[in-house]
Amino acid sequence: MASPREFLDPFPYWSLIEWAKLLVVAHVVVCVVSYTTAVLLGGRFKEHCLQKDAERRVLLITAHPDDECMFFSPLLLHLTAERQVHVHVLCLTNGNYYGQGKRREKEILKSCQILGIPESNVAVINKSDLPDDPHQAWSSVSLDAEVRAAVDRVQPHQIFTFDDYGVSGHGNHIAVAQAVRKMYKEENRFKGVEAVYHLETVGVWRKYLGMLELPFTLLLSSNVYMLSPQHILRAQRAMLAHGSQLEWFRFLYIILSRYMAINSFTVELCTADPAIRL
Repeated sequence: MASPREFLDPFPYWSLIEWAKLLVVAHVVVCVVSYTTAVLLGGRFKEHCLQKDAERRVLLITAHPDDECMFFSPLLLHLTAERQVHVHVLCLTNGNYYGQGKRREKEILKSCQILGIPESNVAVINKSDLPDDPHQAWSSVSLDAEVRAAVDRVQPHQIFTFDDYGVSGHGNHIAVAQAVRKMYKEENRFKGVEAVYHLETVGVWRKYLGMLELPFTLLLSSNVYMLSPQHILRAQRAMLAHGSQLEWFRFLYIILSRYMAINSFTVELCTADPAIRL
């Protein structure tokens, strides 16, 4: 006759390794089901402060050529799929850290074209007081002036940029996020802007899980944009347009990084009418 312990424990001889295997398989199954369902539902979830306007202008503010595809491809491919959305990109350096600035200016235009953004909507800044250098502080006056000029020119309904951790901790990414936040929180310079979104930085273990990270994003994050397999390939093509940056570790990033397939954003400014939010 079985003892109470044996009756309550259906897997008495399973080792920790076997339990770990079961958990991994279960997680993969959850990811496959979540991903398939998410793709079928359109790949956009828990969006806030987006108005149902016929025409909408969006401004993405980045620090370097390749930021637009390395970090923001899921967002951009969703937005450019909507005919009524006009996407503009402000890149605050030409990526001249290794003296390749002119080449990288051409690369970002090609990348944006693959992502569905016309060349006329891409502005690349090249100023000595805004260098491509994570260790050199940017001129706050010059940075504010460039952001303000772009906002005045584009008159966007929404602005997207980095958060205070800059995804990779790069000083230039963080400077962009802090400048944008200062302008709308302290100086109220975005009067025509309905919402400002900051790209969520996740921990390293989540960053390089790829699609295996999806359940965590769906549970913990908001304003989620996720790509279908064919759009992931398009995002990868956009990254490959940056030929000057294709070191061996970039290929690992293209394959493993969740930012090539998933974006999530926090909203820190929202003046849209709650009655017409999506």
